[in-house]
Amino acid sequence: MTILARILLAILLWPLAMSVWVSFTPSRYLQGPVREWSLQWYREFFSGPVWMDALLNSLGTAALSASLSILIALPAGLLMARSRFRGKAFVEGALLLPLVLPGVALAVGMLAVVRSTPLWGSQFSLAVGHSVLSMPVAFLVLRATIQQVDPALEAVARGLGAGPLQVFRFVTLPLIAPGVLASALFATVMSLNEVTISLFLATRYTETLPRVIWPNLRFAITPLVAAASTVLLAISLPALIGAGWWLRPRRANR
Repeated sequence: MTILARILLAILLWPLAMSVWVSFTPSRYLQGPVREWSLQWYREFFSGPVWMDALLNSLGTAALSASLSILIALPAGLLMARSRFRGKAFVEGALLLPLVLPGVALAVGMLAVVRSTPLWGSQFSLAVGHSVLSMPVAFLVLRATIQQVDPALEAVARGLGAGPLQVFRFVTLPLIAPGVLASALFATVMSLNEVTISLFLATRYTETLPRVIWPNLRFAITPLVAAASTVLLAISLPALIGAGWWLRPRRANR
């Protein structure tokens, strides 16, 4: 099973490796470097105002989207992990619904809503759209993290006279901090790589990097697209590794 898992992982990662390899070619065609390696496509990427503006828009939108996701997912995770009430399963299903809905259907609905508000064309509206998709993932991570915290610790703090906010600030939050950081990183990566929502909600002033890559893939396939994809990969991969590191099992101190 271990060998099979490694083979499947290699098959899944092969397109990413090919994209990185092609990005160093001196040719204008999508072919890997054979005798000579070049950084010309990276120089063109970092010197192109359209690409750099899109990269900055992606980073800003991702940071805002991650913040919005945590603001919603954290209290929702606390509610689902610590409370029992009628309709709990329905509320939890509603929070997870964006994970199973078609991305195009979500994007069309968001477009209809956002176009009727003053938020249309703003980076905030794009971040809200991204957070709809990333919030359920953040919620799952935070709920699982909160469930691992012993409720007796919070009960002891309340018994010593701490209020709800004090219990959350000095007891719960420090214990779930790794989960909060991991969920923020997951939300950031999802926003950085989101295409469908960006195609519908982004404008010429809020274009993200995946939205700029998309028409270049359709009409002008050059190694510049591979370089742009590698830049996204270089940002996303450390974030995913960091999220996995924060979520790794920790041994209790003896």
